[in-house]
Amino acid sequence: MPLWLTLVLVVVIGAGIVVVIAVAGSRAGQRHGYSGMSGETVVRCSRGHLFTTVWIPGSSFKAVRLGYQRYQRCPVCGKWRMVEPVADAELTDDDRRTAAEHHTGRLP
Repeated sequence: MPLWLTLVLVVVIGAGIVVVIAVAGSRAGQRHGYSGMSGETVVRCSRGHLFTTVWIPGSSFKAVRLGYQRYQRCPVCGKWRMVEPVADAELTDDDRRTAAEHHTGRLP
């Protein structure tokens, strides 16, 4: 088998694995009460600040993934903090409004 064909197969299989992980992670998060998985998600930093970020399981460009938490910049205080998604049942309307006022951008 030519080298270029082997490389193409590796890339296609790798991309397929990433998609499967992202879809499975999104569905698992939604089953546990996190409606924003694979899109805009309300998260809380280690200091308690609420903000929205793009949260796609298995993918992140602006954060370091550490299990179900991430280490990323909090737009409220401007410092790098541990963040984790907040379940819908834990959020009040005021919490949602506060989180919507602070957003991290379009990249996951």
